[in-house]
Amino acid sequence: MRRPSPKARLINWGCVGPLLAYLAVAAALVAAAIVLDRHSAQLAPAPSTKFIAPISELTDELARCAALGRRADDDSACLAAWRENRHRFFRGNPQNVANPESTAHP
Repeated sequence: MRRPSPKARLINWGCVGPLLAYLAVAAALVAAAIVLDRHSAQLAPAPSTKFIAPISELTDELARCAALGRRADDDSACLAAWRENRHRFFRGNPQNVANPESTAHP
């Protein structure tokens, strides 16, 4: 029988080396994912998105009208608040904005 030569290798590093390299990269990716997952769980909670209290009477009235929904279309106080809000936004004549037929050219 033939005896192995003294220089014979037990492990073929030409095949096993790249496999070990791939396993090392995969282990590093898994470890990084675990660290990032734990880090993201420790972040501060997001700030509350609750409604901020209105500052003026107009914003108070606009908030009330928004809570009314479609019923606000028949509320004269809501119509006046919307007219004033448009006036402040556009700095124009609120009657022309609220009544577009009056601005139509003949």
